[in-house]
Amino acid sequence: MLGAAAEAGVSQTVPGAVSTPPSLSDFTAAVREAFSFLGRFGFQEVTVPAHRAGDPFQIWFGAGDCFVVVAGEGYGTTASVTLEHDGRELSEIYLVPVDVRRPTGVGRKRPTDQLEQLREIAERLERYGSDFLGGDLSRFIEKAKPLPPYKRAVD
Repeated sequence: MLGAAAEAGVSQTVPGAVSTPPSLSDFTAAVREAFSFLGRFGFQEVTVPAHRAGDPFQIWFGAGDCFVVVAGEGYGTTASVTLEHDGRELSEIYLVPVDVRRPTGVGRKRPTDQLEQLREIAERLERYGSDFLGGDLSRFIEKAKPLPPYKRAVD
């Protein structure tokens, strides 16, 4: 017997349940759609550098020497966005004011799946990262850290 929600065609999410990981084509389509706003800042999709191309679940956008790296992680369960410039990196969350970040830890409501997380991160980046995206690197430089050795190009 179906519940009322199922009969009405409404999906139900069980707390703590893991959704099916997206396919590479679903991930790629979701990233391109969610981050399409980057074009307004002069960013376009670029080829992943050869020394970082091992994981297919990443899409890079570049404008000059600034990059937005969108990555699928955790075998399809999480997503992240890292900003890169001049051998330094910063997670996009550090451009979000502390008082508006989601709480962490127990009781934290998370997006249910990787694709939803991508859309949420894109909205945050558009809202709080416009300085970096527009070429003002002052906050980025203040907060960014050097790329770890495994991310650096080998000469």
